Amino acid sequence: MNCVLVTGGAGFIGSHVAEELIARGSHVVVLDDLSNGLRENVPRGARFIEGDVRERKAIEAAFDALPGIQAVCHIAGQASTFRSFANPSWDLEVNGVGTARLLESSNVRGVRKFLFASSMTAYGPPAALPVHEDMPCAAISFYGVTKYAAERAVLINGEHSGGSMSTAAFRMFNVYGPRQSLTNPYQGVLGIFLGRILRGEEIVIFGDGEQSRDFVYVGDVVDAWVRALEFDIGPPTAINLGAGTRITMNDLWRRLAEVCGHDPSTYPVRYEEVRPGDQRHMQADVQRAADVLGWKPTTSLEDGLGRTVAWARESLKETTSA
Repeated sequence: MNCVLVTGGAGFIGSHVAEELIARGSHVVVLDDLSNGLRENVPRGARFIEGDVRERKAIEAAFDALPGIQAVCHIAGQASTFRSFANPSWDLEVNGVGTARLLESSNVRGVRKFLFASSMTAYGPPAALPVHEDMPCAAISFYGVTKYAAERAVLINGEHSGGSMSTAAFRMFNVYGPRQSLTNPYQGVLGIFLGRILRGEEIVIFGDGEQSRDFVYVGDVVDAWVRALEFDIGPPTAINLGAGTRITMNDLWRRLAEVCGHDPSTYPVRYEEVRPGDQRHMQADVQRAADVLGWKPTTSLEDGLGRTVAWARESLKETTSA
């Protein structure tokens, strides 16, 4: 796909996707309202439109910025499970209405491929691990509900396009890596832990810390998105993107502390009540990604943490010296 629209392209995952597409010779438009993303994350060479995916004018401006857009990577959205409980209507507007409006414009503009950033939260508490895409989805957070609703809209749109639009929804697990926020308390837990450790702050864990997650490196996730643009992905489908392994929150923060040069036995940590919508354990079955995309995660947690910590240290150094 030579001309691609990336929503959320100033954010963590979206900026990496846009960057890789440009490196491969694609023309890219980034649509982002900068509510979570940063203007400096938008890769050089991308055409940038500041706007909200809920606004028709912003969507049309993005399509007009680069005539002939063939594919959409829809990554923009409200991305916090816990924040969704405070304002579920806002969550539904951004993730639901925003996706529907983008689909409407994509249909009119003749987009041939539409990829959507869904979430592991769509599953709710799994009956067994690892979770595979044919398991029932029973989300227990407003965020999970809106992501699943938007995912279904994307796949249904593909089913009724008469073959003119290929669609897929990536159920992403805990993505981590460079550019993940080190300060936003509503975004990725690994970034939150890492930011606190590098600033010498107390670690806060909601629950007993024995809950586990599947952490997948952002470079591996980007590889899957790019493959989906290049491959014939077949009928509309949901696809898990995870490492296929899991680690407890206690083990995670201790490993991060060690990588950052701290002794976990003396590092301060506080445990608080479990927050609503929290899934106790999650781990992805990634066989479908292998079957459809020839994809598998290749970055070990050890290597991924090392790269992320190195980036975070440099990022904090630049912030301090600015």
